[in-house]
Amino acid sequence: MKNVILTGTSSGFGLLTAKTLAKKGHVVFATMRNVKTKNAESAEALKKWAEEEKVTVHVVELDVTDDKSVKDAIESIAKKTNGAIDVLINNAGSAFIGLNETLSADQTNQIFQINVIAADRMIKAVLPVMHKRKDGLIITISSVASRQHTPVMGVYAASKAAIDALSVSYYYELKSSGIDVAIVQPGAYQTTDIVSKQAVPANPSAAEQYGEDMINYTKAVFKYFEPTEASRDPQEVADVIADLIVTPKGERKLWSLIGAGPLTGTIDNINNSIHQLIETILGARHVEA
Repeated sequence: MKNVILTGTSSGFGLLTAKTLAKKGHVVFATMRNVKTKNAESAEALKKWAEEEKVTVHVVELDVTDDKSVKDAIESIAKKTNGAIDVLINNAGSAFIGLNETLSADQTNQIFQINVIAADRMIKAVLPVMHKRKDGLIITISSVASRQHTPVMGVYAASKAAIDALSVSYYYELKSSGIDVAIVQPGAYQTTDIVSKQAVPANPSAAEQYGEDMINYTKAVFKYFEPTEASRDPQEVADVIADLIVTPKGERKLWSLIGAGPLTGTIDNINNSIHQLIETILGARHVEA
């Protein structure tokens, strides 16, 4: 069984994944910020659940956007596990549906801080521990949006495209170090809280300058994210993550696409094309892929 660090566990994919992995016998370090204030109820509920299920879940205070918070948390976890951090799952994220112009520059920056910089911060924090053992797995929760550059999800898609690209780079850089990198690309799961937790636009009046086509399209996207009886079960994503953890080193797929519906074939083709392009580049520079 593995020692797993998981970010963003107060709700959504993170909470489901924490419970799924704990039930499978893994030791889960479920991290979230504000465990004594804003997320106190979520933290206590998860602790109580773990006690009732007789599984091991350690709820850890961690703000992925803060250097000291990350450093302190990783040092504490490494000490508790005697330096055996097996898996990092970068799940914490921030989404936004709406016209790009309605966000302030600071709000756009915050989305990138959470979805890209924070994930990289977590990777850099665990790598020294993993390098010592020449072993480890880093899982990035990307998104179908990383390949789907549509209107009214531009900032979110850009951030997910960025962390996807960065994770691909880490995948190749770390291959010979004994550390695997895997990317999970979920589609839309309406029963998660992706919309309810998004930022309130700082510049909503900017929408007045846009035509009815974009206003109506924005409404349609929001409508698409409303849960229905046909909504996919986000447990699918937790199960994909659980399967990646038990897959032998070196056999894990770089991308695991799940819940993409009719877009599956197209996105698979894009992923395969990126893979072939990188291998061509590495081959031209005589680097073994």
